[in-house]
Amino acid sequence: MASSRPKPSRPIGVMIIAIVAAAGGLLSLFGGASVLAGTATGPFVLAITVIIFGILGLVLGVGFYTGAIWARMAGIIIYIISIGLGVAEILYGGNVGFVGGVIRILAGIIIPVYLTRPKPKSFFGKVPRPA
Repeated sequence: MASSRPKPSRPIGVMIIAIVAAAGGLLSLFGGASVLAGTATGPFVLAITVIIFGILGLVLGVGFYTGAIWARMAGIIIYIISIGLGVAEILYGGNVGFVGGVIRILAGIIIPVYLTRPKPKSFFGKVPRPA
């Protein structure tokens, strides 16, 4: 059953994380592809994992922008998991991996915390329960 409640306007923070997710996805695709092409160093498995997270970042960026119901929870889960990938990038990814790893860890902390705030929750369709 569809809700008759109008969708709240997109918070500026959601717009920012949509852009960050999409840009991070593109950078991850570039970084992973660079390793596969031999123009950067790093383990093959890490490059494939970074490419997968790059694709997820692009999908999440679209989901965040459109306010897709699934995007909030998927974003929280994926960004928390990405903290581990950030650590692996710092340890094994060379110079490019170090910078990407630090950014990934910061995003893995900041974005899930933001997505649990009332305005983003409301935008993604989570309404507070009556007391």
